[in-house]
Amino acid sequence: MFVLGAVFGSFACCQAWRWRWRVLGKKDLGQWSVCMHCKKRLKWYDNIPLVSWLTLRGRCRYCHAKIGVADFLSELSLAVAFLMLTWAYLLPVLENWGLLRLNPDYLVTRLAIFVMILVLLIVLTVLAVYDAKWGELPTVLLVLAIVFGGIVALLKVHEAMILGESVWGTVVNLAIGVAILAGTCFVIYKASRERLMGSGDWLLALALALALANWWLALWTIFLANLLGDVIALPGAMKTGKHVVHFGPFLVGAFVIVLVLGNCLPLLLG
Repeated sequence: MFVLGAVFGSFACCQAWRWRWRVLGKKDLGQWSVCMHCKKRLKWYDNIPLVSWLTLRGRCRYCHAKIGVADFLSELSLAVAFLMLTWAYLLPVLENWGLLRLNPDYLVTRLAIFVMILVLLIVLTVLAVYDAKWGELPTVLLVLAIVFGGIVALLKVHEAMILGESVWGTVVNLAIGVAILAGTCFVIYKASRERLMGSGDWLLALALALALANWWLALWTIFLANLLGDVIALPGAMKTGKHVVHFGPFLVGAFVIVLVLGNCLPLLLG
């Protein structure tokens, strides 16, 4: 799962570039990966996630142009996220397979939540890379993220029904989380007149809040996103006099941290 996450992290970076080329109306990049500087087709051994970037020291083998650190970070972050979420979601299912197969509805729901979260993470990585590089969040990808987040939310409500938990309580918990995460981002977007957050940030936050379906995790996500933004982006913005902060990568980064820790800490503490 670590290797699979790294592969999809590399895939997400490629799709961000391809999407950008499509938006700009440029010639399609073709089936094979190429260097964006010298346009030379890359060999298979230059496309090994994590390994190739480290081996080449973040540069193209042919023209020696720098390969952005975003590529490496997306591969690493998805690799770790896939590994940790597998530990939190999939391993308990496998360890208790004998009992869970007696309740196939619950088993299918748990597996569906796990798969949908991984798919959502891939879309979010494309959005984070795109926003970090070009300061935009493509509407189509935002809608896709919201749809996937909504599916995760519905699956979690269904899971509560299967377990005999209060469906009303689960829905209220979800609604409060949406108000905290998406609502806060919307207020900041309006109050700052898009200087601190763009119009797509609160839609991205909506997708994250739906997937979390928990007001406490949503609160931690908005806190960590602002903390990451203050630590990483704010000093550079103040130094250059740039007033626009691309908040999408920090939202996604905080979401991944909270999602992983929120599911794995109970296992550690237990």
